[in-house]
Amino acid sequence: MFDSFERRDGPNERKKLQCNSCKRQTIHTLEAQCIGRWQEEFGCGHSADGGVEFSLYRCGACDEVCFETSSWCSEEYDHDDEGNIYLPRTEIQYPPPSSADFAFDTDFTPHDLNELIDEMLYALAGSKLKLATVALRMVVEFIVTDTKCAGRNLMRKIDDLHAKGHVDQNQLALLHKIREKGNAGAHERKAMNRNEMVAGIGLVNLLLEKLYNSPKRQEEIVKKANQAFQSDDDS
Repeated sequence: MFDSFERRDGPNERKKLQCNSCKRQTIHTLEAQCIGRWQEEFGCGHSADGGVEFSLYRCGACDEVCFETSSWCSEEYDHDDEGNIYLPRTEIQYPPPSSADFAFDTDFTPHDLNELIDEMLYALAGSKLKLATVALRMVVEFIVTDTKCAGRNLMRKIDDLHAKGHVDQNQLALLHKIREKGNAGAHERKAMNRNEMVAGIGLVNLLLEKLYNSPKRQEEIVKKANQAFQSDDDS
């Protein structure tokens, strides 16, 4: 529960957000904003505080409206490159941002993998490149683990994917780039740029087609053909 809740008068801000109508990032104007703040006492002189900003944005290209929350908490602090403490914010956009850049065929892919892909695309569409970088690595790790690639770590499993003939030498090198940059994203908070993310996602799309979708489609086609010809023989 908030200890205070107020409406901000005359907001005059602009922000680049992913527009679900334009299917791209556009400049949005802040039309309205409310701010709720809370504070909690834990005893022994210890307390915590935080808040949430509720913002209504309008796309400058098509007038489509979206809603965003931005929350923070004094217990969830971090340090910048100079060692100064700051409170990172968690921003969530409604409806979730979507992109026209990627069209994944997930008809035959595992549900858990689809959820990872959705979270990765959500982070990328919202320009959360550090989160998207780590999520891309997680997608690759899920694929090599789910397809029973051998190895005690992700590097060895990617090598085994190549040994099994699922990727060529060039694709192998690119998957290792994703692994290395994903490690840097998780441990050093270094993000891929958008072009790198787009290239990596394109490679993942190839893996989905080769390892999941194409084999299952062939299996269904052959099954239907066998049924059709069996029915013809019976008649």
